[in-house]
Amino acid sequence: MYGDPALHQLASEVTVFDQQLEQLVQDLFDTMDKAPGVGLAAPQIGVNLRVFVYSYPDDDDNPRRGVVINPTITHTPIEAGPADDELESEGCLSFPGERFALKRGESVIVEGVDLE
Repeated sequence: MYGDPALHQLASEVTVFDQQLEQLVQDLFDTMDKAPGVGLAAPQIGVNLRVFVYSYPDDDDNPRRGVVINPTITHTPIEAGPADDELESEGCLSFPGERFALKRGESVIVEGVDLE
């Protein structure tokens, strides 16, 4: 997907919740787990829909997994400033084997729905 124009397009809202959407979510989890990764969005596998899956350990090292459909970021308390590539970097499944400097906020509030 590296360099694919699909990664620069606004993804479409999900309006139909059916077996195809359930299969897409399963494909996203399977692809993310195989990579391995902590998150994957539908456009990263060539599907132009507003869907992403995630998997990460919480503060007690318990697994947290889920799907967010039609996500909207409602609050992100990130401070402006350059990334410190010695302190913060992460990979991206769209760019296998690469790591990038970044600056992340401590938290974010995302609203959306799941399959239920």
